[in-house]
Amino acid sequence: MDLFLETPQQKAERMLRQQQRLMEMQMQGAAVQPPAQNAAPAGEAAPEAYSVQQDSYAQELAFGKRRARRRRWAQRLRTLAMIVLIPLGLAAIFLASYALTCILNGASPSEVLEHLAALGQRLGDVVTTICAGWES
Repeated sequence: MDLFLETPQQKAERMLRQQQRLMEMQMQGAAVQPPAQNAAPAGEAAPEAYSVQQDSYAQELAFGKRRARRRRWAQRLRTLAMIVLIPLGLAAIFLASYALTCILNGASPSEVLEHLAALGQRLGDVVTTICAGWES
């Protein structure tokens, strides 16, 4: 994946363009210093030339990794929310339909509350029975 990396041919073309610009500026009389070459003392290897494209590409890769990590965390949170919210939503729909059924059968608001309290009591009894079954 060398999207932003220079090939040797591209580097040679860029250097040629820089030299041509430098010669043009010298001919016009401008006192321009040539760009510093990577000159290293004898016996030492020349350091690798700094490339803005490589730096930019590295930053883009790092950003992509952070973005992927955030997406994974967001997906985990959405999954957890669905695990919790779907059962709660179904319970709310059940309670609403139960209350509306009571109302359609002619129950007054106080009778609807009594029916919901009785439903809660029955649910508590079921939970108690299940817990007692696990303990024995």
